[in-house]
Amino acid sequence: MATTAHPLGATTPLAWRGRQWHLAPFLYLAPMIVLLAVFTYWPLLHTIYLSFVQWNMNPDQPMRWVGAANYRGIFNSPLFDAAFRNTLIYIIASIPLKVLLPIPIAIFVWTLGTRGQVYRALLFLPTLFSFTVVAVVFLWMLNPIGGHFVQIARLLGGQWPNVLTDPDLAIWTILLISTWKVIGFNTLLYVAGLSSINRDYVEAMRLDGASDWRLVRHLLWPLLTPTTLFVLISTVIFAIQQVFTPIDIMTEGGPQNGTTNLFYMVYQYAFRTFNVGFGAAGTVIIFAFLLAITLLKMRTLDRHVQYQQ
Repeated sequence: MATTAHPLGATTPLAWRGRQWHLAPFLYLAPMIVLLAVFTYWPLLHTIYLSFVQWNMNPDQPMRWVGAANYRGIFNSPLFDAAFRNTLIYIIASIPLKVLLPIPIAIFVWTLGTRGQVYRALLFLPTLFSFTVVAVVFLWMLNPIGGHFVQIARLLGGQWPNVLTDPDLAIWTILLISTWKVIGFNTLLYVAGLSSINRDYVEAMRLDGASDWRLVRHLLWPLLTPTTLFVLISTVIFAIQQVFTPIDIMTEGGPQNGTTNLFYMVYQYAFRTFNVGFGAAGTVIIFAFLLAITLLKMRTLDRHVQYQQ
């Protein structure tokens, strides 16, 4: 086989179908490819296979092929209806709370310059806490007997409702807790995006007499669209995962399946009732659902993304 000289003196094999293929890049990529294959693609393929079998994790019990029965069983389950409805609520409500709300906060912190370091630290602090710790602390604060919110309401002459047992309030309580946990991280992403904007653009608009609103509307917001797209997609993907721990610790999917979602439904099927087939089928449904949403958002929103020249 013909060879070509390497800049360092080594030689690499020439071309498959007349093109040069250097071995070094593939060697660098090999560890990551192996890790992805072992820990991502193989589990995904195995989960798809498990979604067509009936099994309860008993190694002495063989898997029994049932075809699409697991999918039919899930779609006909009342639990799936509640979980899918709540999943849509978590995702849709997360967009204004976790994607849009951090933007004005980030602009405020960014305009402070070095004086905003304290605010950045305070905003990022909840991100450092474990979701388990956050859920336990809020469970204690929301205690209907002696929790902090109950005591504050009594001092003000009012009465704090037991939000975790109210089917209409529990899901919003879980959503607000998860928002408090992650909003600081998204805010700092926007601050980083704002910091990359050329200050000359800002000064030019200021010299032209642009107001704060016009500055945000016609300069900052368009140049933040790459960051916004990233935050939007990551929020949609992780929205149902971020509320898993609060659901498990604070409500266990209740009351009346009022806080459960697709992610928690999979956990209940697979690790509470040991119905592996239903759990795997639910996982495939989540994967297809999130993949479809992500592709749709990328196709519809990517054309509106503006980059600095």
